Amino acid sequence: MHWADVVAERLKESGREQVIATGITPSGHIHVGNMREILTGDLVYRAALDHGVAAKLVYIADDFDPLRRVYPFLPDSYSEHVGKPLSEIPSPDGEGTYAEHFLKPFLEALTRLGINPEVVRGSESYRSGRYAEAVRTVMDNRGEIRSILERISGRKLPLDWVPYNAKCGQCSRIDSTKVIGWDPPHVHYRCDCGHEGKADTRTDDGKLPWRLDWPARWYWLGVTCEPFGKDHAAAGGSYDTSSAIVRSLFNREPPLPVVYEWIQLKGKGAMSSSTGVVITAVDMLRMTPPEVLRFLVARNQPARHIDMDPGLGILNLVDDFDRYEEDFHSEGEAKEKDRSRTYQLSLVDPKEERKKQARVPYRHLVTLVQLTDDLDSLMEKVRRTEGYEHLDEGSRTHIEERAECVRYWLSSFAPDMVKFELNEETPPEALADFDEGMISALTAMGEVFRRTEWTPEAIHNGIYEGSRDKDIKPKTTFKALYKLLLNKERGPRLGYFLSNLEKEDVIRRIDMALSRLGRD
Repeated sequence: MHWADVVAERLKESGREQVIATGITPSGHIHVGNMREILTGDLVYRAALDHGVAAKLVYIADDFDPLRRVYPFLPDSYSEHVGKPLSEIPSPDGEGTYAEHFLKPFLEALTRLGINPEVVRGSESYRSGRYAEAVRTVMDNRGEIRSILERISGRKLPLDWVPYNAKCGQCSRIDSTKVIGWDPPHVHYRCDCGHEGKADTRTDDGKLPWRLDWPARWYWLGVTCEPFGKDHAAAGGSYDTSSAIVRSLFNREPPLPVVYEWIQLKGKGAMSSSTGVVITAVDMLRMTPPEVLRFLVARNQPARHIDMDPGLGILNLVDDFDRYEEDFHSEGEAKEKDRSRTYQLSLVDPKEERKKQARVPYRHLVTLVQLTDDLDSLMEKVRRTEGYEHLDEGSRTHIEERAECVRYWLSSFAPDMVKFELNEETPPEALADFDEGMISALTAMGEVFRRTEWTPEAIHNGIYEGSRDKDIKPKTTFKALYKLLLNKERGPRLGYFLSNLEKEDVIRRIDMALSRLGRD
């Protein structure tokens, strides 16, 4: 059974409507690592609906959190905004707020992924009074809360600790005030800037610290299930303390946890907006179709970390998705239920009657899009590929989408080894590298190609057989042909690559090169 269905079955046991919540702070570019949280929530939500469970999905934008520091992607001028709520800081591009600058592309990405949550902004929730009752309860029971936090977390709190962060009425910082009095519903505070004032806890004059904010939102939103990162799940961590607080103060059970591991960027560790180690959600959706990003999360158990390789790993990821689709459309014993379920949950539209697509392998498209920018020419080259001769026009949109993704990947993340530019003529510096072995290989291929059927398999076999007949190492022949056409020592799969060039043109270029090398 798929892991999302296992969670859905546990939710079904309660017999009540489920509120599945996710939350991300828009402190920087929302990346693929962040996306694991909301995708995990959406997968559980979809599974719950499939199991007949009444459910809704909520995304909480923690835009009332303060800016912690000047992150690497920000100018030094943002030092004056450190400590202020993200919803009250100007956008890096000068339009709107800091929070909306990063939220807008993220919410657009959710639409493309088929995720349609109820969006709850922290700033609006405090401003509208949705937290008011919970804040009053917290402030009236701060002694009990202190005991819970110290007992579970194992750390002592300062004697003057108060579970509320007032926003300074003068400098607007939310991390530099100290509450010095509680006169319900107001707190009196003193700020490091020297200002003293009064904050109304029923509004956005301040907020609860994280370990109190979390159980408070569980209470007023009625959250029953929530995915979150492993850092919150550590013994004595925020989930443990929040669970005790929501039981003790609000008489509610904590939500069912779905703990997930990090998505790590190959060679750089866990993704983090604050360090700039990211592949943004927008980038991911520009280099792969949206169902592939869903697939990345759907096929992995939440407790398993994911290694994200934006280079050649993208080709493997898309190839894997295509194999799962192939399995979904297979019959009888060949069909694997878990793989089919993963594929279903990966689809952008769960109600779509998905027909099997004529999916041109990403690796092959990597070659084709570097040979032409024109969609009609691309379609023609695809149809010349063995197995795709009868491709109908209905596949045109699908191929166009994938081709655009491949082009973006090539321009932004692809390793140099897969990039090439077909030279109109072989440059002199390429021919200067030809030794006797390479010249012999080129001479042999001039003979072989004249009698070879111009298909990938026939070309591939011809290269190997022709090389062996002349006692030439195939590696030498490959090098000679890549140098001739690309001025590189390696390149795309040669059989497929050559089959997409005109046979006569390849032979002409071989003859011309041999002539220039003095081997007419």
